[in-house]
Amino acid sequence: MKKLFLSLIFLLVIGCSVNPVTGKQDFVIISESQEIQMGREYNAQVLRQNPVYQDQELQDYVQTIGQSLAAKSHRPNLVYRFTVIDSPDINAFALPGGYIYINRGLMTYLSSEEELAAVLGHEIGHVTARHSVQQYSQSQLMGILSAAIEINAGRTAGNIANLASGALLSGYGRDMELEADDLGAQYIFQDGYSPQGMYQVLSVLKDQEVYSKKIAEQRGQESRSYHGVFASHPSNDLRLQEVLNNVSNTYPKGEEKKKDLYLKKIEGMVFGDSEQSGIRRGGEFYHGPLNFYMSSPEGWEIINTPNQLIFSSYYGEAILQMTLEDLNFKESPEAYLKRFAPNSYEGQVLNINGFEGFTAKVNRSGRVARMAVLFREDQVFQFIGYLKNEGSNLTKFDVRFLEIINSFRKLKKEELILSKPLRLKTYEVKKGDTYESLASESSININAEDQLRLINGDYPNKPLAIGRKIKIVN
Repeated sequence: MKKLFLSLIFLLVIGCSVNPVTGKQDFVIISESQEIQMGREYNAQVLRQNPVYQDQELQDYVQTIGQSLAAKSHRPNLVYRFTVIDSPDINAFALPGGYIYINRGLMTYLSSEEELAAVLGHEIGHVTARHSVQQYSQSQLMGILSAAIEINAGRTAGNIANLASGALLSGYGRDMELEADDLGAQYIFQDGYSPQGMYQVLSVLKDQEVYSKKIAEQRGQESRSYHGVFASHPSNDLRLQEVLNNVSNTYPKGEEKKKDLYLKKIEGMVFGDSEQSGIRRGGEFYHGPLNFYMSSPEGWEIINTPNQLIFSSYYGEAILQMTLEDLNFKESPEAYLKRFAPNSYEGQVLNINGFEGFTAKVNRSGRVARMAVLFREDQVFQFIGYLKNEGSNLTKFDVRFLEIINSFRKLKKEELILSKPLRLKTYEVKKGDTYESLASESSININAEDQLRLINGDYPNKPLAIGRKIKIVN
């Protein structure tokens, strides 16, 4: 106990550093060199887990904009690295030491260089204010306090303290996010953009949040949001508007940008699924690199994630998940399934379009589920179908689970083109065009009209203007 309190006192004594933005003392326990080393190590992990988007011209464009903003920041001595990640998720984030990432999924919903600059400026703000370092220092302090409470009052109290620290540190928090908005607005204004770019991004992402909640309800899930420029703000946030107005009145504006190349730079960008993850087209799924096709029953949705393919009935009442694993033993499909599910019953040998497999019902956490495996050379496709609610009757959906599993086959030669990703294209609005008419010609697999409106900032019902350049998806 004495050692814990000595550690706590030591942290409090050494853990004060001048914030490079405010000039005030902050509680941090790592030096700038340690911060950079931390960022370097986490960057390696991020790049192992997230593929970089393969478009060097676009990467250079984002890097150039980011570097220009960083030069106006409170820590211009850092070497900043800006990377576009090949992910459809709507997100951007920063690591200590100047490593900043933006997903192509977020870039899809931006319509101008100013909006891109606002996102990058916000993330630079987190780096310059050392927000992640402050959080790390607080987590270390909370860890010691938790250990002290656990020893003094018993394990339960310690666990409660751990839960409290996790909740406190799960996001940057409203004050840090607002500070990052303030700093980002300063940087973009001094670089020649309007600080109102922050509000434009806020509007775009608020619309996306509304749409995501609607889709999440249809799936029976909770919606997720980008942590940054809008997560902590209502759409009419007076506090944020005050910050933006203050920037305009306080700082010198940089030379105004003469050209906005954003739409040109994202021309041809992948929209939605990447080729490596497989392509959804309506109720059908095409995976070129793995050479397989599957389809869903009418009214079901296909959800494509990095680790699994999910078939979901409306409101997520029934779910079938498919994963791909390596085979490590020379055994039959039946032996493989029974090794993982020894309590299986009503088993049946499968031969689906030349692929050997086995299926059975299994008891899964007290519920009956449908499990199946299909072998292909040294790999196994695993299926598990289950119902959302306890006590539901599997029989109602079991025929659908088997229907999906039996749709598995190799791609036909003429289907290879369908395994290529959808891409953005710039389009000039003509007389008679509506989002409904453009959606009818789009290859977007779900809610095409809503998604076209979202990527152009016109959700839910803004009209089109003749001659305007918008993004469509082919």
